[in-house]
Amino acid sequence: MTQLRFKRLKGRKRSSPSGHKSVSTNASKPAIRKCALCGTRLHGVPKKSPGDLNKLSKTEKRPERIFGGVLCSGCVTRMMIEKTRLASGVITREEVPVYRLKFIDMLK
Repeated sequence: MTQLRFKRLKGRKRSSPSGHKSVSTNASKPAIRKCALCGTRLHGVPKKSPGDLNKLSKTEKRPERIFGGVLCSGCVTRMMIEKTRLASGVITREEVPVYRLKFIDMLK
């Protein structure tokens, strides 16, 4: 019986000159990291498998800024603007979308 990891990987059936049949599998490629809010591609985050990411240093894995590797720079700027508007009383908490409040609360 084939193992589950070989069933989920794409493979090609091969036949050796002696007639022995085998399946050669290709490892799946890792997905591109995306922003948690807008879904755009995150710059500065490598597209590597978890095993290859462990070999990189901490500063090579993600950008060294607030929400680096989670939010894009445009969304971080919007969060800071909304945090300032909330603090000054220009807008209320009810006017801010719920999915953004979690990130606004994490800002210092």
